[in-house]
Amino acid sequence: MWRDPYGRRIGAGEPLYVIAEIGLNHGGSLSTALELVDAAAAAGASAIKLQSLKAEELVAPGCPPPAHVSTPSLQGFFARFELDADAHRAVVDRARHHGLAVITTPLSEGLLPMLEAVGVDAYKVASGDLTNDGLLRAVARTGKPVFLSTGMATIPEVVRAVRLVRSAGGTVAAVLHCVSAYPAPAEAQNLRALLALSQAVEGPVGLSDHAADGLPSAIAAVALGATVYERHFAREGDTSAIDFAVSSSPAELAALVTACADVSRRLGNGRKVCQPSESVNRTASRRGVYARAALPAGHIVGPEDLIALRPETDIPASELPLLIGRPVTRAVAAGEALMRVDISRRAA
Repeated sequence: MWRDPYGRRIGAGEPLYVIAEIGLNHGGSLSTALELVDAAAAAGASAIKLQSLKAEELVAPGCPPPAHVSTPSLQGFFARFELDADAHRAVVDRARHHGLAVITTPLSEGLLPMLEAVGVDAYKVASGDLTNDGLLRAVARTGKPVFLSTGMATIPEVVRAVRLVRSAGGTVAAVLHCVSAYPAPAEAQNLRALLALSQAVEGPVGLSDHAADGLPSAIAAVALGATVYERHFAREGDTSAIDFAVSSSPAELAALVTACADVSRRLGNGRKVCQPSESVNRTASRRGVYARAALPAGHIVGPEDLIALRPETDIPASELPLLIGRPVTRAVAAGEALMRVDISRRAA
């Protein structure tokens, strides 16, 4: 179970670990990135996440854009979002000031020395790189915990990636269910896949959420066992943010964090026991065994002699059939509760 630098752990029974995904919503502006770090802290996030890239190490010059991006040059498009080492360091420092862990998605192996130098806490491998063995091994060998996003993947592909990271000496902090559509239609969310992932990887799972509205998916994910929730967020009304369609505003992120904490509290530990708050009602609500009519000493109890009434007393209603055919040891008044000492241990 991974513990971040501030003591927050990821795993069953732990509070939901909320990753505020700045991603590329800073638009290449350090001031915007820092503003988003501040907003993530105010919203109650556990960590912030960047996407670290060099355009020429990410896409070929003629690479066609994905469905949600319109640009004549994808390489030129991504170049707008590059942050240098000083900018990364400034983001890390601001996050440290707020007590937030720092995670980034390295989109090329060549960025890892710089990211190690600025001191990020963990790495996330993007869905598109789940089959990029070289990158998987490289992030594993840093010794930093690794989050794996699984958009477009099958269970065998996920299991293979987990094994590869572990075999390279890495630790998988969590495997995140993801649907790589922007936004992901509600009917494509397939959140029950969290259950399949949990069984397959035998470790913490979570949701990297690309829904248009994050709150319903977040609540459902928590109910299905997610221990990590990642959500893009952008400044209020910032429609220029590249991932605005799949982002929450700071206020929405704060509401989501609060709602998920409430859901987690309501889910409890899953053990079916009498809760302290209901224990005061147990005796009054359950039934005990009472005499339906007066029973003289030595009377052999028949079914017609007894009735189960509230409150429960010395003999619970579940034991009523065991009293049939046994004599009472003393006279019992009509409506009186029977005690164990009132019934002979042996049948007549």
